[in-house]
Amino acid sequence: MFTFKYRIYSGSSGVGVILIHEIFGLTSYEVGVATSLAGEGYWTILPDLYGGRTASSLEEGFRLRAMLNTSDVVETLRTAYRILRLEMGDDARIGFMGFCMGGGFALLGGCSMESGYVIDYYGMMEDVEKVRDLHGPLQLILASEDQRVTTWAYQSLIPALVRYRKRADIHLYPDTQHAFHRPNWPGHNPEAAREAWSKTQAFLSQFR
Repeated sequence: MFTFKYRIYSGSSGVGVILIHEIFGLTSYEVGVATSLAGEGYWTILPDLYGGRTASSLEEGFRLRAMLNTSDVVETLRTAYRILRLEMGDDARIGFMGFCMGGGFALLGGCSMESGYVIDYYGMMEDVEKVRDLHGPLQLILASEDQRVTTWAYQSLIPALVRYRKRADIHLYPDTQHAFHRPNWPGHNPEAAREAWSKTQAFLSQFR
């Protein structure tokens, strides 16, 4: 297991976000998202699942990802949750958010502990039956041309959400690729990214 490292950003509201990074590790992209969230009043903690390592390519990212196991990831998220709870107090509403790999882990976190909400940007969770234990509503952001994640979402995840009667806010963006929110990425779609972020802002605002 990697040494636990994290960054925390102070907010002005009673809402906290555990923001989980993509397969590349904790990069300036996640720092930018965390800074935006804190600027909007949301306490944000960035747990570093790779213990300070980052990947310069997808291949390297997959190698780092392969070194993680589910139990260690859940324990890391629990630690991040405890730290944020200590900073914010017992009345805080804390949830999970992530992109790609981080989105899947955000969903896993929301199914493993009492979170206030989950925001999953095109991320997959291995065992959809875990949504039986999902705490709080889920916002799911999907790309139409993301054959792997979007197909999985409609064939497996959404039926499970219906089966277990979970509240979900689902948005599918046409003509978009996986990771369309990430700047400086071949599939980045600025218009869809802005619209999806506005949906996330509205979703988060209900927990203030």
